[in-house]
Amino acid sequence: MNNRRLWLLLLFTVLLVGGTYLFRGATVNGMALPLVESVLGVPEPTVPDVMPPDQQIVFWTNRLSPDTKDYITLTHLGRAYLMQARVTGDADAYARAEEALQRALSLNERYAPARSLLGSVYIGNHAFAKALAGAQEALRADPTNLQALAVSGDSALELGQYSEAETAFRALLDAAPGGPAYSRMARLTWLLGRPDEAIEWMRRAADETLALDIGGEELAWYRFQLGELYFNTGDLRAAHKWYDEAGQALPDYYLAQSGLGKVAAARGHRQEAIDIYEALVARMPLPGFVAYLGDLYTLEGNTAAAQEQYDTVGFIRELEERQQVLYNRQMAVFFANHNMNIDLALEYAQKELDARQDIYAYDTLAWALYRHGRYDEARAASDKSLALGTHDALLHYHAGMIAAALGDKTRAAAELQLALQFNPNFDLIQAAVARKTLAGLPD
Repeated sequence: MNNRRLWLLLLFTVLLVGGTYLFRGATVNGMALPLVESVLGVPEPTVPDVMPPDQQIVFWTNRLSPDTKDYITLTHLGRAYLMQARVTGDADAYARAEEALQRALSLNERYAPARSLLGSVYIGNHAFAKALAGAQEALRADPTNLQALAVSGDSALELGQYSEAETAFRALLDAAPGGPAYSRMARLTWLLGRPDEAIEWMRRAADETLALDIGGEELAWYRFQLGELYFNTGDLRAAHKWYDEAGQALPDYYLAQSGLGKVAAARGHRQEAIDIYEALVARMPLPGFVAYLGDLYTLEGNTAAAQEQYDTVGFIRELEERQQVLYNRQMAVFFANHNMNIDLALEYAQKELDARQDIYAYDTLAWALYRHGRYDEARAASDKSLALGTHDALLHYHAGMIAAALGDKTRAAAELQLALQFNPNFDLIQAAVARKTLAGLPD
């Protein structure tokens, strides 16, 4: 393995996306970025303690003896590792958090804070069913446990149990109105096809955070998510405004930069977008960033540079299995989008559906099946992805392409028009395919 390849693999390991809780809302090329996989999926970034996570880890570790019985300190240590995992996306930090919390529970199995935090670790590792079971157990012991309530809603959402998720989120909203509850309602209402309401919930989260004089990462996060919502409704002006304000709240915020790059590309300012994404990839070569840069190079006709980026994304297959599972959805979408390694695309998509049964898992499977030419199966999966009425251009684009392949020109036209109506810039390459396919349909 050459040095560059080894370096990239090491960085992927360090920066590995925690999938659900690091950034599930924003996507680039359908690939989740660190800190969303659909729109707005992350629970809130916690307000940082006085010490950053790595210093907290040292502090709490130094308080432990090899034969410790101190389950409270172990819980604090697990929380510090969880915070580190959320900041870096490091799968090993999730593993260390789980180890510390399991040790705490072995000393006091009824200690609710440890059990609730363990649920967040399970979500970060995409063990959604385990997270839900643990949260439900914690709630039986203490129905007022807000962390467990949040985890139960988050995990239910990932498992496609939307009514259960809504019940949990509304209970959280009643018990603790504020940014974490508002942003969860934003995601839920987005999924339920109410984008204006979703924007209003997220605006409330950002406004309250500012009113409470909370800045930094938390304020930047809410503003960034507003940018994502506006981008996904096709409003580039508002998206740019909120991405820019996210960067003002947290200077050099890489998520804000990724959003500004998307807006630049959507406006046709490709060199500006390339400059932004080259800087992002040099800083943290996450698969979503790398793939997006590859597509920018493709549009500029620089096929060699594009292929280098696509090959880099493929390196993720060489990560250990525990880390690969966090990328099932992203890799399936990447391979299907670029019509390469379609057997692997389907394999990843099927694994993703095994882990969670939300609408995006069905959409991912539909897109992989489409690339395999299994159009009837693809339509069945796509129909499930549309069940909530979500205003997501990608869902309708995939449905339209599947309908076109089946010869259903009426539905193909309707779905592709809807995709472009929701967001004409939903993907650098696929949006152009949608327009071309729509133009080629008979009247």
